[in-house]
Amino acid sequence: MVSMGDEKWQFFQGNTRRGRVFKLQPALANAVRILSGHYSLASAARLSRADPLRLLELAKVLHTGCLLEDANVAERIAQLPWRRVLNFLGDYIPSYEVEDAFLRLSGETVLMLGVGGVGSWVATQLCQSGFERFILVDDDEVELSNLNRSLYSKPDVGRSKVDALAERMRTICPRVCVRGVKEQLVDATGLAQFIANLHGSGIVVNCADTPSVDATSSIVDDACRSTATPYVIAGGYNLHLSLIGMTVLPGKTACYHCGRLTLEEQQGDDLISMQKLARPWRNIGNLAPLAAITASFAANEVIRLAISDSRVPPAMINRRGEFNFLTGEMHFVNLPPRRECGCIRC
Repeated sequence: MVSMGDEKWQFFQGNTRRGRVFKLQPALANAVRILSGHYSLASAARLSRADPLRLLELAKVLHTGCLLEDANVAERIAQLPWRRVLNFLGDYIPSYEVEDAFLRLSGETVLMLGVGGVGSWVATQLCQSGFERFILVDDDEVELSNLNRSLYSKPDVGRSKVDALAERMRTICPRVCVRGVKEQLVDATGLAQFIANLHGSGIVVNCADTPSVDATSSIVDDACRSTATPYVIAGGYNLHLSLIGMTVLPGKTACYHCGRLTLEEQQGDDLISMQKLARPWRNIGNLAPLAAITASFAANEVIRLAISDSRVPPAMINRRGEFNFLTGEMHFVNLPPRRECGCIRC
């Protein structure tokens, strides 16, 4: 709260760099300045001789704008293990709603398809953010070649990825519920049935790359459209780029196939003549920082979806991003809904 002269006061939130300016009578300004958690609104109005009704209205506006918080809520949050997550969310969601927002997050089921170079990072970051319900799907075992980019260690080599990752997640949050499925993503029908059996809400994160990210994303899209389940394409690597995938709300936003059509139209001349080679053993370089960048974007999207609040909407709807390792630049491409994609509800 900073005086700007002429009875104008700026309320500035340093974390989000957002602020509002109000013209306040001196008594009202004094009342707000003593709202440090020790006085009620009535006491502050009495001590500063401010109009209590006007102070109440101002407090409501400040509270809605996350510029004032309820002291009782702040005290409860201070005792929680996830208090830093709640305090972060409280910069966007008023204090009287932030606890419910976190309950939505912690109660959401995240279905992780693939827990390798990107998936292991996504699952770990979500566990660190307070999610407590996971299903990890991967039929692979940890190999030495995975250790340069995945969140596994040498003692994990030879173990199932889902078992090793579940153990790691339980060291972060002992109460986390992790179910491991040691299978490969095969077809949309089977995945749709699996999602339907969750009997409730869920978010699908596609990090599976066998036989390819394109193939698995197509399967995920078909399954999630039939079950109206939101999903995130976590991305991967391509031409030394970290790919930041789309977030899709079936029936409401562009789907994977919409994005594919637009990307094919936008391909540069240098890529049009390139031919994809089907190679069972690929020698593609990668780095842990690139995997972490992709995973961090995907994890942020899952958090936004789980909170389900219009003040914190998903950022990757109808678009895809690329991080260039050489230049350190981010580039985003808009991917609007396409009627000709074959998705009836797009």
